[in-house]
Amino acid sequence: MKPFLLALLLASAPTLAATPFEPADFYRLSMVTDPKVSPDGSRVLFTRATFDIQTDTRQGEIWLATITGKTVEKHLLIGAAAKAGGVDWSPDGKRIAYVAPWLGKPQLWVMDAASGVGKVLTTGKMAPVAFVWSPDSSRIAFVAQVEAPAVKIAGMLEKPEGATWAPAPKIIDAFHYRGDGAGYLPAGAAQLFVVPIDTGTAVQLTSGNTDQISGGLDWTPDGKRIVYSTQTRPGAEMLPIESDLYSIAAAGGAPQRVTSSDGTEDSPAVSPDGRTLAYIGALTATSFYVQPDLWIMPLAGGTARNLTRALDRPIIDARWARDGKGLYAFYNDAGLTRVALVPVDGGKPRVVVNAIGGTRLYLPSAGGSWSEGNGTFAYTTVEADRPAGLGIQKAGREIAHIDFNADWRAGKTIGKMEHVAWKSARDGLPVEGWVQYPPNFDAAKKYPIALEIHGGPNTDYGPYFSITHQLYAAAGYIVLFTNPRGSIGYGQKFANAIDKAYPGDDLSDLMSGVDEMLKRPYVDARNQFIGGGSGGGVLTTYAIGNTNRFRAAAALRPVTDWTVQALTSDIQALTLKNWVPGTPWDNHEDYWRRSTLSLVGKVQTPTLLIDGEADWRTPIGQSEAYYQALKVRGIDTRMVRLPEAGHGMGRPSQWLQTNMVVVEWYNKYLVR
Repeated sequence: MKPFLLALLLASAPTLAATPFEPADFYRLSMVTDPKVSPDGSRVLFTRATFDIQTDTRQGEIWLATITGKTVEKHLLIGAAAKAGGVDWSPDGKRIAYVAPWLGKPQLWVMDAASGVGKVLTTGKMAPVAFVWSPDSSRIAFVAQVEAPAVKIAGMLEKPEGATWAPAPKIIDAFHYRGDGAGYLPAGAAQLFVVPIDTGTAVQLTSGNTDQISGGLDWTPDGKRIVYSTQTRPGAEMLPIESDLYSIAAAGGAPQRVTSSDGTEDSPAVSPDGRTLAYIGALTATSFYVQPDLWIMPLAGGTARNLTRALDRPIIDARWARDGKGLYAFYNDAGLTRVALVPVDGGKPRVVVNAIGGTRLYLPSAGGSWSEGNGTFAYTTVEADRPAGLGIQKAGREIAHIDFNADWRAGKTIGKMEHVAWKSARDGLPVEGWVQYPPNFDAAKKYPIALEIHGGPNTDYGPYFSITHQLYAAAGYIVLFTNPRGSIGYGQKFANAIDKAYPGDDLSDLMSGVDEMLKRPYVDARNQFIGGGSGGGVLTTYAIGNTNRFRAAAALRPVTDWTVQALTSDIQALTLKNWVPGTPWDNHEDYWRRSTLSLVGKVQTPTLLIDGEADWRTPIGQSEAYYQALKVRGIDTRMVRLPEAGHGMGRPSQWLQTNMVVVEWYNKYLVR
């Protein structure tokens, strides 16, 4: 572990008269997200996320930091009431665009950077989402959903005006017809538009009955064309990864195909000279995990070249350096995210931002965000004892650190976080994780241990503050969170160590981590607990089907039946093509063997199940089946259902409910 990070993790000693973390603290915290550096590198726009206890919502304020020499000053630019988001600078630095409601619908707004006065730009029926400025700052390309009439049943009577009828039926004929968080997909399609700043009259560039835009977009430097990602290839919805890049004239015309590889090409970025196209891509494979890389190719067409194969880390996004000799790549690396400059000539990547903080907050997942302008980097910071702040770096040195939680932290006792490592008893595979200690930890005492498992399963955890682990720790639990095989950021081989064998050997990685902690005299072997969400729910139910060592378990939004998962979730193609080979009707034995419902007859552990009623990633029916099976067997169990919540567990109060009900459940089974 890097010395600076180790120091960060241990720098959490309690202060006098401080109090432990408590549920109400959630609504007292704030977090920095989405920094955007101005083109000249002198200013940084960023969002300050807060959580409002009255409306039970996450809110965002837009702030502006101004760099003057070694001094950085910040001020509020757009208040939370405006509900603004997606803010970004125009290339000339004179304007700021963002999305905010206007007459009940999200619209594009443009603010004069000098005066701070914003004006609505679009006023149509469509609601802009992603947008990108043109190079000359005169236009904005954006994506919006174009509604279509609902499908009607031929010959059916029209509802009389003023009549009270049952809701209209949902008529579905697409393979992918609902998405977690989005619910049942509305009739219509995502289309590409361009709007001039001076007129505000948007022109639709693409058309079609299905979504024409599926990912990122970018302008060519001359402003004549737009390159975008689409999933319009026939049969694409039946494939786990498939998208192509097209370009279209900004003035209108027929789209032209740029890439045609079998796999994903997304997040296009055109080089400053307009000759080279960079993108994040992965070739089609049947392995459990398909790692995305950074590719470049001639914009006019030709062979693509993988720039990050040797790096062997998943690339999240990439942006061209000003001189066009390299790209800044954002990637996962052993629980952290970093930015490296990747030369286009094939040279070795050089890290330019060593650690970027995750901003999930509910759980300590890696991620976060960053931006660069004229050599100035801004990024969300890595914090073990508070949510992410804003870091600003020049010439490889951090010149500013904006922390909105300093006063709050001064009044809190937060336990230390420690990096741990061990070898799996299965095959000696090196595994690492982190331990969140309770506040006022005393090594002379005994503490219960709670293993908390990340989802994905191809995601990761890192050394970040999370409300979940803080609440567990404040309740007196030592929390162990780890990156077992299958986690990303350790190379493609490590991520695919669960290929066609999930769940499986990853359980040994987790149990070995608990065994390592049990060697410490302050860990109470009588009080071992296990829990996790999504993929962590899979491994929780798999663990209690294989061992009775845990006093109690908490499985949040688990997969317990792979047949149901493959045919009812919003990631059907991924499950059918990559996660479990074959179809359930041709390979029923394998689907059932991997389903933790097949082990429910062995479970003796009291089990809590938590799920959102609008979860379409791991639909709630799987929790219901597992719950009823445990009830039939007489095992103590409880099911907590979150109304209207999706896979992300819903609104702020629902996050807290999922944490506190787990603490209550574990406490019920503590040996005291």
